[in-house]
Order: sequence, then structure tokens, then C-alpha cells
Amino acid sequence: MRRHLQIAITLNLAATATLALQSCKGDPEVAAPAQSGRSGDIITLADGATMVAAKGSRPRAMAEWIATAGPRGGSLDLASDTFTGETAVLSRTGLGDAATLASLLDATADARIVLIVRKDPQDVAAGDLSSKRADALVTFLEGRGIASDRLAVRADRSKQGANEASLTLVAERGSWRDPIKAAVHS
Repeated sequence: MRRHLQIAITLNLAATATLALQSCKGDPEVAAPAQSGRSGDIITLADGATMVAAKGSRPRAMAEWIATAGPRGGSLDLASDTFTGETAVLSRTGLGDAATLASLLDATADARIVLIVRKDPQDVAAGDLSSKRADALVTFLEGRGIASDRLAVRADRSKQGANEASLTLVAERGSWRDPIKAAVHS
């Protein structure tokens, strides 16, 4: 009885292996063709990695922003739909943007960002919300492995450009021995 069971198992394994090998010989014309994007949508990041981002898209703008930042920084305003309503909770779009930002920072070792928080003395609530949003974004980025010494939050107390809880990101690239600087009005 035991011998018959061993023979049955062996035959079953042989049949399964044969079928598996035959399925590998499938007609290549039956396979779906690979989807191809336009080569202009491929961006090479600082570390040599690549990402696909269509021209005019938010991820493309973020990649170009990081790539062109110099020691004096280049700014990028967060989209109005980055957070859900009047909260410090990242929206679905905001989560995507934050994930893209984390990937870009990970690929660009000499890049650091400063989150500029608008602090209008006449609108304390908006300033508090803006600070909470900056903290939420920093927490997200740190959770994605971005070192805290590559992130800074600064207050801008000028009334210029101050609106409800807005955040501006400033990317800086350069020597790690230099402290993070951002052209912020006090």
C-alpha cells in the first residue's frame, strides 16, 4: 500500500512538472505586449535611479525642483489639495506628493528641504494649522527614512504671500557641513 502511494505521488509530481514546462513554451504572440511610455517621461534622478513622470505633472515639477535647487534654494508651494480640508491630515493627493518627495529626497543625498510656515500675527489659527501641517509632512518623510537633519521648519512672519495655512518648501543642495539656510523673513 505504501509503495503504491509513493508511485502515485511520483507520477503526480512528474505530470505537474510536465504541464508546467509545457506552459512555458506558450506562443509568444498570445502574450500581451508590454505597455511603453514615451521616453520623454523618464527622468533620471541624482543617484542614477529613474522614474516616470509626464511633462507638466506634479511629480515632474517636484523632480525638476529638486534637481535644479542650488545652495540658495528653490521654492515650491504645496498644492491646495495636499491636506484634507482645514486639517493637518494628508489627502490622497497629498500622500502621493509626500511619497514622491520622499523618493526624490532619498535619491538626492545632498538635498535638504525647509518647510516655510506662514505666520500672520493677525491670524493665529492659520499659523497653528500651518505648523501642524508642516509637522505632519516632516513626520511622514521621517517615516519614509529621510533623516531629520535634512528637514527643517521655519516661520515666515511677513504678510507677503500669507494665506490660510499655506506651506512653501525650499530645497537646498550643497555641503552637509553648512547649516540649512532659507530666505525667510522674520
